[in-house]
Amino acid sequence: MKKSPQLIAIILTLFFLGSNSCQKEITQEVPYINNAIITGYDVRACVCCGGLMITFDGELKPYTGAFRLISNSADIGIKQTDTFPIYVKVDWKEDTTNICNHILITKIARR
Repeated sequence: MKKSPQLIAIILTLFFLGSNSCQKEITQEVPYINNAIITGYDVRACVCCGGLMITFDGELKPYTGAFRLISNSADIGIKQTDTFPIYVKVDWKEDTTNICNHILITKIARR
């Protein structure tokens, strides 16, 4: 019995496709830099005020603890109807474009 080259090619193709489809893709979640608490909007009237207040030391009361100011609340998923405090995990970097104590959120997720 003579084997057809087309039949061998089909069997090899099916074997190759079947063996690749069973592999699980392993993804490991990269940890965030900090757990943080967004305590509310900064309503003070000053040059460096405004945006949202965020603390990294667990302080729940606004205007206390080590907080930094961030802006663009809609960009990080905060809505006007959200209730504070909001517990999050964040990656951030210092905003070096001004003299105020701002940070830029690079990645955020609710805890």
